Amino acid sequence: MINVSDALMYFKYYTKTIYLEILKACKGLDYTGRIESNISSLRGYEGCYPIKRLLKKLNINLEDRILDIGCGKGLSLYYSSMFCFERIDGIEYSKKLTKIAKRNARMLKDKRVHIYNCDARIFKHYEQYNYFFINNPFSSEIMEQVVFAIIQSYKIKKRRIIVIYQFPFSIDVFRKYNFKIIYKNFPNVILTFG
Repeated sequence: MINVSDALMYFKYYTKTIYLEILKACKGLDYTGRIESNISSLRGYEGCYPIKRLLKKLNINLEDRILDIGCGKGLSLYYSSMFCFERIDGIEYSKKLTKIAKRNARMLKDKRVHIYNCDARIFKHYEQYNYFFINNPFSSEIMEQVVFAIIQSYKIKKRRIIVIYQFPFSIDVFRKYNFKIIYKNFPNVILTFG
């Protein structure tokens, strides 16, 4: 027997899937499908759940910058472009996904959106962002290194850091570094630091 929360999650999944197919058909934006990774520490791609409602909960202004860590095809960047961020960036390890994300970004025609093909563990510019989006893109071991890098960036530039984390299976890593949960409704958590 399926419980109510599982049924709701399936409903959200199929609603998201239909919406992504409509975006593809009407605007040519390709955020659809699932792409598995052949690297065990990476989770593959399946596109995030809509984050527009989450972003509405936050006091975003023209000086805020968001970075999607493990941006896949760039779906969170599409949602973020509906808000007044100064800059909207994504980093993605997979060259294949980076190519698709860059194509989607060009089709958005939003000069604030940029995509970089790189490893999140060695990305050197976390201090440029105060918002981060993470959709469970990799293992807890890699998450540990990324969160540590974000904390180190705080030492370079003091600011309030906000992390929107979908499917927060490595939430303990954030707790270890004293991030505070300000919103929690599975599959989403919003955390702050600083």
